Amino acid sequence: MQNLLKKKYRLLCKSLFMKDLLSYIVLLLVIIPFNVRAVQNDFYGDTISSGEYHILHIRDYTFDELLDEGITTAARQFEVLHIPIQSFRCFIKKCIKGHRFELNKGERRVKKTIFRSIAFSYPSISPQGKPIMLSGLVTVPILTDNKPFRMLIYHRLTASTNKVAPTNNVPVEAVLTADNTICVFPDYYGCGITEGNPLPHTALNYHARCSSECALAALNVVHDLGIELADGFYTWITGYSQGGGYALATHKYIETSLPDSLSQLINLRWSLCGGGIYSPLKLYKTAIETGDMGDTPVVFLQGVRGLFSGHQDQMEGLYIRDLLSDQAVKLGLDSLLQTYDDGFWYLEEKLDGRFKTHSTADYFSPNVLDTSSALFRRLATAFNLDDCAEGWKPKAPIALYHSKRDRCIPFQLASQTQKHFYDTCSYCTITTPFLNFSHAFTYILYLSKILGLREDKLYKKHIQAKKFDMPCLK
Repeated sequence: MQNLLKKKYRLLCKSLFMKDLLSYIVLLLVIIPFNVRAVQNDFYGDTISSGEYHILHIRDYTFDELLDEGITTAARQFEVLHIPIQSFRCFIKKCIKGHRFELNKGERRVKKTIFRSIAFSYPSISPQGKPIMLSGLVTVPILTDNKPFRMLIYHRLTASTNKVAPTNNVPVEAVLTADNTICVFPDYYGCGITEGNPLPHTALNYHARCSSECALAALNVVHDLGIELADGFYTWITGYSQGGGYALATHKYIETSLPDSLSQLINLRWSLCGGGIYSPLKLYKTAIETGDMGDTPVVFLQGVRGLFSGHQDQMEGLYIRDLLSDQAVKLGLDSLLQTYDDGFWYLEEKLDGRFKTHSTADYFSPNVLDTSSALFRRLATAFNLDDCAEGWKPKAPIALYHSKRDRCIPFQLASQTQKHFYDTCSYCTITTPFLNFSHAFTYILYLSKILGLREDKLYKKHIQAKKFDMPCLK
């Protein structure tokens, strides 16, 4: 009898435990995924999320673990340059060797600090204006004595594959979290949880909106982790290549389209934009005038392809084959552009196998190359919707970083952007690397600057060290 009572008692305890466990799981499912925040109206009349998010996964890293995963992710993007991963690893470690991190009241105890990466989704709209969920990553230092005092919004290179999406693999730039920085990495549309959708490459304003929403959601993630921000908390934005264009567009969106309350929350200090497309229309006009698309025709083809997903209203009734030359259609370029999903370098290899030159006439139809044609004017209208090089006056300083030997995005386009801002009395500088390399290798130099210098030193070098003789800036 006594043994029977003991068995019933154990069963009762087990039953109560299971009920408590189930209640706990239900509580987590209700509270964590549906952390709903307020919604504001943006400049265009649509709704912009001011911080709602759903957690996808959380991972903790030591500094060395964070560095190793970041190096592996970066190496994947540069397989085309045939840089051995060990050489790349040594290069990255050399960049950060002299980096005096500011964690734990200035003491070099980075190896004892845990870095937490949180992948999350947040509500937004698709390029077609339909409600969707996008994804992003935020990395924060935990178990540290200091409060984070800045946020970095980082825009990565052109997507080479979905494997390098920030929510799938932590970017190497996440090591900047050790500078007491909250690092935010938006997944581009077509990557992360939206994998399989065509990426609208030149839809700068669309991605700027998504990045702003991602940053606001990231701030709420950090808040809900119980991490306090330091007084004077501010944000800086950077990115290279496709990310450089998105960085400038995000700067513009924060200053011109976000409600004041949200803009003040972000508190933008400055932006460093490297090798980016700031005016898609000017890029295409330059290629038409010279008849040459430089080293990477795929940039132009991706831009045109992106119009069909980024600006469907303007492209209604058109097909990709309508924009291509007869030779390109015969070689199957139209079907390739509509079906490829293996990324930038895959398409680059396919093009090199089908075309011998990088002439615009080999790829595009005569109507596209005729700037007086109705077809070109239609394309120009769509491209102009994403012009960030003109039509606004920046409040926070902007630094452009561009090689004079860039045969992907010509240096003259960055120079024209800087001159326009200068003429409107806006603080915009332009810097060229000491050694002018190709577009891809200039990213290596850009990366060494980002990882090798603290943000305040970058600011002094690219902003404060540049003197302008303009009364309005004094």
